[in-house]
Amino acid sequence: MVKVKLNRIAFEVAMSRKNLSQRDLAEKIGFSRSHLSHIINGRREPSPVLRRLILEHLPEYTFDDLFSIEENGSNARTED
Repeated sequence: MVKVKLNRIAFEVAMSRKNLSQRDLAEKIGFSRSHLSHIINGRREPSPVLRRLILEHLPEYTFDDLFSIEENGSNARTED
């Protein structure tokens, strides 16, 4: 299974450079502040739509700057 995660440190630097708060960005992209907080804290995976909106509002940054892709091998079955 492949997961996309927000790079929290890079994201917070990007937000600081743009002088944006979580609330500001959440309002601009049309998501709740609490939903964005869950993404930032790694409790939820950002949807493709949310990733696109974040990148549109932080155009100086690329996908690879703000997100990472993780492969999880938890789908592998083991026999006892």
